[in-house]
Amino acid sequence: MLSLIISIVALGAIIAFHEFGHFIIARLFGVGVIEYAIGMGPRIWSRVSGNTRYSLRAIPFGGYCMMLSEDIADQGKAEDGEAAAMSDIIVTKDEIIYEGRHFGKEEQFAVKPAWQRFLVILAGPVFNFLLAFVLAVIITAFTGIDRPVIREVEPGMPAASAGIEAGDTITALAAGRLSVRPQRIETARDIMLFMNVHQDVMAEGGPFSMYYLDENDGGVRKTAELIPVYDEELGRNRLGFSYSGINEKAGSIGEILYYGWYDVRFNMRTSIESIRMLLTGKASTSDLMGPVRMVATMDESVDTAASYGLFEAVMTLLNLMVLISSSLGFMNLLPIPALDGGRLLFIFLEIITRGRIPKFFETRINWAGTLLLLGLMAFILFNDIIMLFR
Repeated sequence: MLSLIISIVALGAIIAFHEFGHFIIARLFGVGVIEYAIGMGPRIWSRVSGNTRYSLRAIPFGGYCMMLSEDIADQGKAEDGEAAAMSDIIVTKDEIIYEGRHFGKEEQFAVKPAWQRFLVILAGPVFNFLLAFVLAVIITAFTGIDRPVIREVEPGMPAASAGIEAGDTITALAAGRLSVRPQRIETARDIMLFMNVHQDVMAEGGPFSMYYLDENDGGVRKTAELIPVYDEELGRNRLGFSYSGINEKAGSIGEILYYGWYDVRFNMRTSIESIRMLLTGKASTSDLMGPVRMVATMDESVDTAASYGLFEAVMTLLNLMVLISSSLGFMNLLPIPALDGGRLLFIFLEIITRGRIPKFFETRINWAGTLLLLGLMAFILFNDIIMLFR
């Protein structure tokens, strides 16, 4: 139960940190922030400070940053231009009053220069990457680096026949005869991702090209072509080698920082490959994971790791937070209406054309995107529940 609570709070913290990115840059550029909330649902605590309401809400999922916008101002406008009230909003000639708090009209998000609005929106995903980087640096400092070292080679299998031996370090992999640009390999995770993405090549019988350092020959760079063979017992094609699952301590602070950032990039690349596999049919909707399954996975993983000790549980939780925060940052940058990426696209077009996109057009596109996004979220939630019951 404790691991479940921790997992829910961790996921909520990741989303809240995303919103904090919007909040801090908005305030830097003088945008009025009506409310910065941690969590969703009804308020259980709130306080107004610096003209912003800070609140804690009952459902510990996410949060939001409500900025002063044209939509809010429009709700309080009177047709004759005089002060008028609608709900808790009053608009006068010089200011906007919201819940008794006075904002200058120059504090509206929409009146700020395009480059400032661009940075305010961009800040959310950037803060996700920043959070992921900091956590990844901590993980690397404590657990080390999963070097792409071959640990075992099976006699009589393609890897052994090609002269590959235990202790060799893989530097790149390529799949298929038409491949001209091999994939750089820096960690054992890269090998796992590469093999997963190219499982169709494995099923078809290859070939695979392996670039490696022959540690038994003084670290000489070598290349081997591997043709998978069918394993009757397992019922699938194999190459016959296993790679490192053992982390090695980082050699310097620079290496810790590098592999911390590398971890963020790896998770972004994983997100890209996941989308590509879904679009090409290599992955199915059962592989989709929404917030319910995320929490369930975090709960199960942390609970399992806790049986090995507190350190393992904490590192497992941080690893999952790095994965989710990196993925959330990347997904929000996709040019989809209603996401940060969609809003960034409109602002970018405004900067390029030096003209504002018609408000009615942007509003309709965002509404359509919102409806599609809500539909997708409902589908993912339903899919999460079905997969959990299975």
